[in-house]
Amino acid sequence: MTIRSLREDDSAVSITVGFILTFSITVIILVTILSSFYSLMNTAEQTVMREEFEIHANDIAVRIATIDTMIGTASHSGSEVDELKYEISLPERIAGKTYSIEFDNSTKDIVFISQDRKETRIKVPYYTENTIVYSTTLQSSKGEYTIEYDPDINAMIIS
Repeated sequence: MTIRSLREDDSAVSITVGFILTFSITVIILVTILSSFYSLMNTAEQTVMREEFEIHANDIAVRIATIDTMIGTASHSGSEVDELKYEISLPERIAGKTYSIEFDNSTKDIVFISQDRKETRIKVPYYTENTIVYSTTLQSSKGEYTIEYDPDINAMIIS
């Protein structure tokens, strides 16, 4: 009987075992790459949503400030504003998701938030000196909104 060294003996190595190991390593690497790709796409989608929200919120804040300035100018010159209405058109979905718009009079913030993704929430402040903006929450499914000045209560109502 001869004694063989196990380190140098490769007669028991199977092609099947090598294939299974190679295949398993390939699958693990592929799954890691795909999950990284989906994570990257999710982050990109959130970035796009936040940027779109900021664009629309800043546009609304400018409209509110413009209406407030017009009302202030008219009242300081001795005039009265009977009716002032501005229509805003926003997309019903951004990045395929619905969203809500909150107007908070106490903090004077416009808050955009996606219904499905809380991490897309953004706040944009608005400024009014002569009027107030009623606090309200709007849903994006409507698409068309109005900012209307009510002279009886000296407030802007957004609906």
